[in-house]
Amino acid sequence: MSDTRRDQLIDFVEKEFIGPDPIDWPDMKQSNGEEILTTDPPRTRYIAGILYPRETTDTDVDIREGESTPVGDSDGEDRSDEPAKGFGGAAEFLENAEELINRSNAYRQSAISITVAIKNDDKIRVEVSAGTYTTLTRTDPKTEKKITTYPRTALSWENGGNPLELPTAENGLYKIPVRDTRLQFDITFRYMVGNSTIYTFTLENTRAKQGASVRDDECFFQVKFKLLSEKGFSPLSEGQRITEDEDYRSNQLLYRDVHNFAIGHGCAADWEDADIVRWISTAIFPKYDIKPIVPSAIDGVSLEMLKMSPYGNFSDTVSELRLMCQKYREWINGLRTIRKNLLPEYTITADRHIRNCDTCLSRMEKGVDLLEQNEDVRTAFQYMNLAMLLQQLHYNLPLQRWEDDGDRDICLVNPVSLPVVTDQSTWYGDKSRYGKWRPFQLAFVLMNLRSMFDRDCKERGIVDLIWFPTGGGKTEAYLALSAYTIFIRRLLNRDDKGTAILMRYTLRLLTAQQYERASALICACDLIRQEHEDLFGKNRITIGLWVGSATTPNSMEGPKGAVKKFEKLKLDGKENPFVILKCPWCGAQMGAIQHGNIWEISGYKKVMGPHRKAKIVFRCRNSNCDFSKEDLPLFVVDDAIYEATPTLLLGTVDKFAMLPFRPQAQSLFGYENGEKKTSPDLIIQDELHLISGPLGSMVGHYETLIHELCTTRTPSGEVHPKIIASTATISRAKAQCHALYGCKEEDVFQFPPPGLDAGNSFFAREDREQNGRRYVGILATGSSSDATTAIRLFASLLYGAKAMKVEKEADRDPYWTNIGYYNSIRELGQAATWIRADIDQHLDVMYKRRYDDKRYPTMEEYRKSRRYIWRDEELTSRISGSEVTASLSNLGIQYPGETDANGKVKEHPIDICLATNMISVGLDVSRLGLMTVAGQPKTTSEYIQATSRVGRKAETAPGIVFVLYRPGRPRDKSHYEHFKSYHSRVYCNVEPTSVTPFSAPVRERALHAIMIGMMRLESDSQFNEDPPTYPDEALRERVRSIIANRVDDIDSQELDATLNRIEYILQSWEDWNPRKWEPARNPDWSYADPVPLMYSAGSHPNAAWGERGLGTPTSMRNVDASCEAEVLTNRYVAKEG
Repeated sequence: MSDTRRDQLIDFVEKEFIGPDPIDWPDMKQSNGEEILTTDPPRTRYIAGILYPRETTDTDVDIREGESTPVGDSDGEDRSDEPAKGFGGAAEFLENAEELINRSNAYRQSAISITVAIKNDDKIRVEVSAGTYTTLTRTDPKTEKKITTYPRTALSWENGGNPLELPTAENGLYKIPVRDTRLQFDITFRYMVGNSTIYTFTLENTRAKQGASVRDDECFFQVKFKLLSEKGFSPLSEGQRITEDEDYRSNQLLYRDVHNFAIGHGCAADWEDADIVRWISTAIFPKYDIKPIVPSAIDGVSLEMLKMSPYGNFSDTVSELRLMCQKYREWINGLRTIRKNLLPEYTITADRHIRNCDTCLSRMEKGVDLLEQNEDVRTAFQYMNLAMLLQQLHYNLPLQRWEDDGDRDICLVNPVSLPVVTDQSTWYGDKSRYGKWRPFQLAFVLMNLRSMFDRDCKERGIVDLIWFPTGGGKTEAYLALSAYTIFIRRLLNRDDKGTAILMRYTLRLLTAQQYERASALICACDLIRQEHEDLFGKNRITIGLWVGSATTPNSMEGPKGAVKKFEKLKLDGKENPFVILKCPWCGAQMGAIQHGNIWEISGYKKVMGPHRKAKIVFRCRNSNCDFSKEDLPLFVVDDAIYEATPTLLLGTVDKFAMLPFRPQAQSLFGYENGEKKTSPDLIIQDELHLISGPLGSMVGHYETLIHELCTTRTPSGEVHPKIIASTATISRAKAQCHALYGCKEEDVFQFPPPGLDAGNSFFAREDREQNGRRYVGILATGSSSDATTAIRLFASLLYGAKAMKVEKEADRDPYWTNIGYYNSIRELGQAATWIRADIDQHLDVMYKRRYDDKRYPTMEEYRKSRRYIWRDEELTSRISGSEVTASLSNLGIQYPGETDANGKVKEHPIDICLATNMISVGLDVSRLGLMTVAGQPKTTSEYIQATSRVGRKAETAPGIVFVLYRPGRPRDKSHYEHFKSYHSRVYCNVEPTSVTPFSAPVRERALHAIMIGMMRLESDSQFNEDPPTYPDEALRERVRSIIANRVDDIDSQELDATLNRIEYILQSWEDWNPRKWEPARNPDWSYADPVPLMYSAGSHPNAAWGERGLGTPTSMRNVDASCEAEVLTNRYVAKEG
């Protein structure tokens, strides 16, 4: 049985919005099968695909007076604009041609049009379809009440099967009446290009509005027309760009075979997906499937982790890696053959692409050579494979909940045995999904083996950018490199205990999710270390989560500290701030568990640390877990992180803005009391596309500080960490990385490098056989408001998921939860008010309109069979970190829910989850298959990222995305009218990012922060004591030189202004003579009188400071200027006279 679930959902929506929707019930169908509307007039029942009379306004539509009188083509109707074929006069032609477009673009449109290119001497035929509704009123003999019904009449027209006569430049426009229906088909000559001519075809309602209101009889519904060509349509030419950068030329090459064949006006356009396009049609709700780009499989190359681990045969590993390189070489040679047949405008770009592939191959082969030649590299590589396999096996264990065992204790509900890595029969669930590399992941590791082993090699200065579509496995690639980095670093120095890797994210949702995943890897690495202390030393391998206080406590002590929050959690079981909700090793539930009338805390423990100070540690409650007898190697509280210096530090970019305020954070960069001992070897920046605009400029500014803190100076020169970035959507990445990291543009390498076609880079290919993510455009010009459209869509999808025909109830699950994506919290807040009122009410209307409440013998059976909204949740920045974590967990609850002994559902799945761009990265819930996007997001990258949250399991849960376009927003309407062409080349439309780290606004807000940060974090504790000591000349000159060199490399035009600002900051420091680094606090938490050098930007300085003190960012997002309002305490008294 073919999977028709998405088709059924679309059908439900089209019936709800466009019609017709014939209902199988007495008096609801005519004898010919056409519907009869009874409860609502057509313009209330349907809100899209309607042609109104000319010059209809919103007011005209809202008035319904006199509609009960049937009106036909009476003698009194104005026929002054009776259709006529052809007319003369160039001025009149142009005026009429533009008027047709205006009618198509009107909010209450009277026409729809498409523009196409037709080959000379081609023959074009047309098929037109529409529906009309007649208003009939009768009196019920029993009740004597008036009953109004609206039977539908179907219209179709094919011009008698004859080809259309096309106008020329001389006669310009032809108007063809569609029989005597008052529909008219217009053909407008536009211009000639090459061997083709551009025409606009229009279907219009020629009726003029009669009276004060629009009548249903005057409108045409379900309008559509289709053009058929004998020769095949020509593609429309693209507009020329003024500037053509490398990315633009690459896209022109990669998408050279993807063309646009039509532009809609007041509608979208669809066309045949074939080499020769023989039909083009209007589309009220356009659809397009973006086929997945999937990791390639290579014949003869299995890339199994266990075989490449210490349990495997190393010579076999090398042979397999050599074969992968050989296959890649053969593929590159194939590109050279294709290049010979390319048009001249593509050859320069093709040569660049092939050179990049050669570079990639060379680095891979050198990595294999190093594996053979160096024992430490080989050992680290083998244990990396073992760690990654263990991470997969343990991370995918299900959550195992605790419950009261009835004997004063708790027990696991459904305990799962821990997997044995060498025994596949013990692996949980689908065993085929474990232990196999995707070729690009292993190739990426091979490319970087040397740069992590040899700190002086040139490749360490290359910024490697993993560019791969969402869900393709980027995280596994950089986690693998992380594991290799940890092991090679320990092999080179068994006593190392510093932070080896900085992994940074932009959003706390992504950070929290990735921390859970990375924690499983770190647990694996630490257990491997325990078993091989002779190789990897006695110091534990650990991971820290370094984020803001909204997610985790920033200290152990104090009223908002971890200890107090732990004690509160034990009292009421609410607000869990410790992020980890299940053991990353065994899957046992962690957090508050209700045990009788008390709450028991599983997985977190309060223990006494040095100096009798309490602290919170993680220890699994499951006695079968390897981490039940010792603490899990996890840290989430700042105090513990500074003390432990985790091997892998995972945090948000915003947290790094706190560095000037946290000199103790010097330990994370390898400093001990101001002395450099070690340094991170690897920096990973995920979702690079988000580091742009104001946020990117601030991040780039602070990179000056981070780059300096991570630099080790040796007699042979400076050693810097390797930088890895990843994204699925980016444009002009080289310029962005140059501005962020100070590297040369030629030192930015995209991996995998593209080939000559968008769907094939050897490591990834477009899978045209697999279900793609289906996008459906919704533009309802007949709706009374955007809110009404959204309410009806949400209700339709709720109804459709329950009503669709499936083989088993579980097949509804992918479409049971609707992710409602909004571009702002303001819009989302409005939508949240609809759920329990408007959406629920309209859902009830849909059931009663179809007489579903009368199709069951009892109301109880009806209630059991229909859809209700049981659960709605929100994922936005306005909810707390503990709520975010809980909502993520709840999204995993499947339909149908588990029931108790009485048949009641224990835990309902989420029906509607409203979200903002918080979920555009990091949300990875495989069951989700349905999303509604309210309005075109601001950027294409956000659109791609957000919609990629659904349909990640395409085989069993193919995704579908409904995009609600607002008729009153020109940008939305433009995306709707170009729907197919936009989606067919969606990655080409990713906007370039802008990063200006030393522009005046950033400089004025944060230059002093990176200066003070350098001084404090590279100095001893004495320097950091109050009062702040004015730096000596040597320190001032050193900081000045580091910043000046950075500015000169990135944006030399800002150098003079930056140096002037540095002098101003230093002069102010000297003049102010501050008494504190940061403000002291009064008992009411207001700032005390002693003058600080810094205070939090956005807070109110103490009036006693005068103009002294530097407002210093505590978040990277404090770039844009803000306007503050203050309530005056004095009563306003108007003066008389």
